[in-house]
Amino acid sequence: MMVNGKEHVFSAKSRIAMKEAIRCTEPAPLEKFNWLIHLLHVRGDTDTCKKLINSEILRSDGKNEYVCYKQAKLLKESGNIQYALESFQKCVKMNPNNADNLKEVAKCLYKLRRFKLALKAYLEAELHSKYGDWHLYYYIAQCYWKLRDLNQAKDYAHKSVKVAKQEESYAILVKILLDEGDIKSAVSVANAAVESCPDSAKMFTESGLLYLKIGQNQHAFERLSQALALDPTCSRALFGIGCITQMHQEYDVALTKYKIAVPYEPDSISLWNNIGICFYSKQKYVAAISCLKKGLWISPCNWTLLFNLGLVYLATSQTASAFNFACAAVNFRPDVAECFELLAYVLLELKDLENAQKAIRQACILAPSNTTTVINAAVVLHVAGSSENASIFLKKFEELVSEGQTLSNEILELAEKLRLSLRDAPGEHLDPANKADQSKNDTAVQSSDERLVLNGDEV
Repeated sequence: MMVNGKEHVFSAKSRIAMKEAIRCTEPAPLEKFNWLIHLLHVRGDTDTCKKLINSEILRSDGKNEYVCYKQAKLLKESGNIQYALESFQKCVKMNPNNADNLKEVAKCLYKLRRFKLALKAYLEAELHSKYGDWHLYYYIAQCYWKLRDLNQAKDYAHKSVKVAKQEESYAILVKILLDEGDIKSAVSVANAAVESCPDSAKMFTESGLLYLKIGQNQHAFERLSQALALDPTCSRALFGIGCITQMHQEYDVALTKYKIAVPYEPDSISLWNNIGICFYSKQKYVAAISCLKKGLWISPCNWTLLFNLGLVYLATSQTASAFNFACAAVNFRPDVAECFELLAYVLLELKDLENAQKAIRQACILAPSNTTTVINAAVVLHVAGSSENASIFLKKFEELVSEGQTLSNEILELAEKLRLSLRDAPGEHLDPANKADQSKNDTAVQSSDERLVLNGDEV
């Protein structure tokens, strides 16, 4: 070997010493055990993975981005979102141009319900993203939706659908359109989702429930049946089919569907309400009260449950209890005519004719064109002894019928009996009232079921 222009001969021992010196001066690479950390994480050996991560953080003095990323992932999986957020933020400091790190920070912020900060992080990740990421657009749409900026949310949801036709993208777009009140567009989007994702029970269910909202029960039944063919335990599809069969008065079939859905959705208010109404229609009042009170225990301020409990107690002649629940329903929803109708009938049973007339007049103010409300007003006024006013409301009812509104046979029979009572036998006032009570109960039950279908997203 030539050193400074002179030839030197090194012995074997000298060569070994030089190699050892060179080896000692070379630092171990930071990513030395990254592959092993990934392997342990994938295999689910969490304890060993955590020990190796801790040792690598000490060895690298916290400068290994991948190790910090994996530590944050494990913290997030174990539910420690705040600590995971701090670890992901360390990764962002080490590599601020990495869009994946920014997305993970945003996800943690979203789970902590800090939507503005999450949106800011997602938008920054979008700037550093090199290609169209449907996940990113989907999460940005979710943040805008939570912040009630529906226009921006809709734009990013459309972007997500264009990049990749995924069911999550379609689902958020349907929610946004429903919030805007554009049900027709929501139905069109759901149908497009069914074509793009033919194996998605969720989208078949969504499409079926939307058809149910617009009154197309046949299409709704087909969609929901297809959803159950893909997933027999889909609780929302079971609930939708139960609603349809309940509307057709097939209460045993509806109860069968609801009972299958209960183990999967034990805290569903709509489910317990509909089960209670099925038992009420079968005149099993104790079971009806139990199911409705189960729903009320889950949601004490739900006016629909209070309203239906008032109906059941009225049917069982427990007038005081019916009055309490009817008043509670009116207090929670003073803008709903049916609550005042129920209160009027309860007050009739309590012989408080003056307040019964006030309640039914308030119902007519809230729903002047509702045929059920108008005929109930005529009945209440007739029973209360105000036959002249009852005749006025009966004429108004006939005018509404002549405009082409569809009515059930029970309401038409009630109107005919009331007409005969006003004309021929004014003394027989209580017979129409009893018939009106039953007719009102049936009509209120149908209206309640329709509302539950409209709120089926919570099921």
